[in-house]
Amino acid sequence: MTGTSDNSITKARLAGLIERDDQWATLEALLTDSLSGSGRVALLTGPVASGKTELLHAFGEASGVNFVKATCSAFERDLPFGVVGQIFHPLDAPAEVGELLDAATRSADGPAARQLHALCIALLDLTAESPLVIGIDDVQHADSSSLHWLLYLIRRLGQAKVLLMLSETASPRAAHTPLHTELLRHPHCRDVQLTPLSALDELFEMPLHAEGAMSLSGGNPLLVRSLLDDQRLCKPRDDGGLVIGPSYRRALVSCLHRCDHHVLPVARALAVTGENATRESLGRLARADAETVASALDVMNEAGLLCDGWFRDPAARGAVLDDLSTQDRKEMYLGAALLLHDEGAPATEVAPYLVMADHSENPWMVPVFEEAAEHALRDEQIDTALRYVELAHRACVEVHGRAAIAAKLVRVEWRVNPSAAGRRLATVVPAMRAGQLSDRDVTSLVQPMLWNCQVDEATEAMERVRRTAASSAGLRAMELWLACSHPTLARRPQSEPVKTRMVSLTSGPMLKAVSALANVLTYGPNDSSATDAEHVLQAARPSDSGSWGPESAMLALQALVYADRLDVAAQWCDKLLEEARAKNLAVARAFFSCVRAEVSLRRGDLTTAFEHAQNALDFMPAGGWGVALGMPLGILINAATKMGRHEDAASFLEQPVPEAMFQSRYGLHYLYARGHHYLATTRHYAALADFLSCGELMTSWGVDQPGVVPWRTAAAEAWLLHGANRDEAKRLINEQLARLGPDASRTRGVALRLLAATNQPHNRPQLLQDAVVILEEYGDQYELARALADLSKAHQALREHRRAWTVARRAWHVANVCDAAELCEELLPSRGKADAEDAQAEEKPVDPIATLTDAERRVAALAAVGYTNREIASKLYITPSTIEQHLTRVYRKLKVKYRKDLPADLHSYLPSTA
Repeated sequence: MTGTSDNSITKARLAGLIERDDQWATLEALLTDSLSGSGRVALLTGPVASGKTELLHAFGEASGVNFVKATCSAFERDLPFGVVGQIFHPLDAPAEVGELLDAATRSADGPAARQLHALCIALLDLTAESPLVIGIDDVQHADSSSLHWLLYLIRRLGQAKVLLMLSETASPRAAHTPLHTELLRHPHCRDVQLTPLSALDELFEMPLHAEGAMSLSGGNPLLVRSLLDDQRLCKPRDDGGLVIGPSYRRALVSCLHRCDHHVLPVARALAVTGENATRESLGRLARADAETVASALDVMNEAGLLCDGWFRDPAARGAVLDDLSTQDRKEMYLGAALLLHDEGAPATEVAPYLVMADHSENPWMVPVFEEAAEHALRDEQIDTALRYVELAHRACVEVHGRAAIAAKLVRVEWRVNPSAAGRRLATVVPAMRAGQLSDRDVTSLVQPMLWNCQVDEATEAMERVRRTAASSAGLRAMELWLACSHPTLARRPQSEPVKTRMVSLTSGPMLKAVSALANVLTYGPNDSSATDAEHVLQAARPSDSGSWGPESAMLALQALVYADRLDVAAQWCDKLLEEARAKNLAVARAFFSCVRAEVSLRRGDLTTAFEHAQNALDFMPAGGWGVALGMPLGILINAATKMGRHEDAASFLEQPVPEAMFQSRYGLHYLYARGHHYLATTRHYAALADFLSCGELMTSWGVDQPGVVPWRTAAAEAWLLHGANRDEAKRLINEQLARLGPDASRTRGVALRLLAATNQPHNRPQLLQDAVVILEEYGDQYELARALADLSKAHQALREHRRAWTVARRAWHVANVCDAAELCEELLPSRGKADAEDAQAEEKPVDPIATLTDAERRVAALAAVGYTNREIASKLYITPSTIEQHLTRVYRKLKVKYRKDLPADLHSYLPSTA
């Protein structure tokens, strides 16, 4: 028989069949027996898409004898003798066979035994001289009339030259059919089983792809071939991994549709409910009994569609879901949600299904959405929480409940889009006025109201809360926050100053943060306020689960900034910014970028300040900042002015700002920055008006601290530059110095620089040198450059030219680091600047220790020999916190992390007291 040569096996391999040598050999043996006059039956069984059809067709074509085939379909089960007709049609049968088939087909009572006998004899007569191979694919779907005829034929194949090949998808249900019963009794029937492929190395060039394909397909030949097609047709992955494309998805869905009808509903239920679904829940969703579910799972596992009862890849699950219509998918998600709710599943499991079902029409869903929203807030999934609250609001029909949810919707949306939250207030304010909101809800609305310039509504809300909740912790925090941010609306009894209000260890982060800020604004920098602020930041997250969102952390950071703890504030800003970036929290990133910009501005790092302020407005556009726009915008104006970019500063001033901003702390930053722009562009009276406005507001609000904005020194500088009232300038400077006391600070350094301008030339150098020492200690590079520039001029006035030149060069270098281009040009204009740059290029690398200030060298030297911070503070008569700030800068400049890494050369700088 030529058809069973090696060439036949090669053809089968080319058809995509692998590891089928044993099955092929079995079929060859059966064919040999049938050609000798002993009919045989081969039952090809295996999971769906395991290659049964290909093996049946390939062997029939390669057999070398007459081959006829029939394909069964579940859609044609009601067509009598449909399979028999496919077999006789290609044969050269007498006309009476066709008439017999027509008569049997028209029989109302089904085929009679004589008709089956006649059709069987007709086939056997045709094969008396010419052997025949018959292939029937998917015989489990054959119509009942054809099955009867097959059973009749099988019992009469004893001496016929016929090989009957039947292919069938393995199924527990198929094992109990009459066909299987007859085949088990037949002595010449062989079961030819096809199992999934066990190795794919021959098909995939890369071992990694072969391994991945086996994991994705379970060895199912159809899925393997689809993966091969995806590698050929789809764009390769950047990492060189296996591509999972549309061919794989189509093939997997095709496999499910080719299984018994009970398999697909279970597969869809599994895709909807997830990996942890039980057989009971699958049965309820698929509307099938436990036995049917178990059978379906077994079928899918054996076919390689599942692995241990779950899809092998998310793409497989997605393909099953995509095969559903939109309406069917929503209904199944809703069914899953109802099922989980009935079983007592937590809201975090039920709510996602309701979202995917886009269904929120039943009252029982309201508490589910609300509880799920609280969990999402705690996990900092703000967008998810917002979606849940929106659905809860849609589902709620009770008036007071709906109003409370609307208030919560404002609070949650404020964290992702403050301006959108402001628009929602229009629906909440009427509910507040109708008494449908609790005191807690009303209190929570004050912040977004003021943020969005709704001052009248906020005032009304506060009056309501003050009448009904006079002693609540929420009202206490709100009053302090108003005193810090919107002082004109605050009502703080004079008999109970902020400093005496003790904040307990159990106080919430908002109360502790706002208390720390209030103490700094009222009484100036102090260690206890800085400690409270750090306590808040240690427990802070980029998005707090409380109603204040990330503002508690922002207030704590501002307390540190106003207290001149810039290094500590910078470290916390960087940490919180990174966390907010990782979680893609735009509002939190905007807040922390704004504070980080203020820190950089006060350090004189103008470029960094400008970049962070610009980032703050990129993360949250101007419309979202509301009344707080004065902070990032003020930093941009101030940084651009100090860098000499006056046109940029002027363009920022063209940005519209809300009028309510000027009655808030945020407006002070804007007025102060605008005043400096006016001062730099020789509009002295306009500048003075802005600085004095800051002073009037701060004095009337009871927050007259230079840590916010040092308006006295700014106004004094305006008078000095105008040259009209030096006495008033001197009075303001002396008043500022008196309020500061003996403690060093950035503002004291600036005040000493300006005071020198009001003194006789021979007194100026000492005052300016004192200013330089203080500004070096506090790390304000821009003000240090200005102090050095004034010191150079003072030496020049005293004809100390060499010393003036040396100081000017140092001032230029410091100004250049700040990117203060205008100041650089003033110090070493045109050719002088070029000479300085050339000289700088020729210099040898600078010793890192030389970059330290005198104060930093003394601290670093003592730390290098083993003194603790407290011991160093005692020896140098400064506070431990100042020691920490010095060491932070030392580590940064020397690029070390620990005391043990400090260079030994520092020993030569030990003070004599050591």
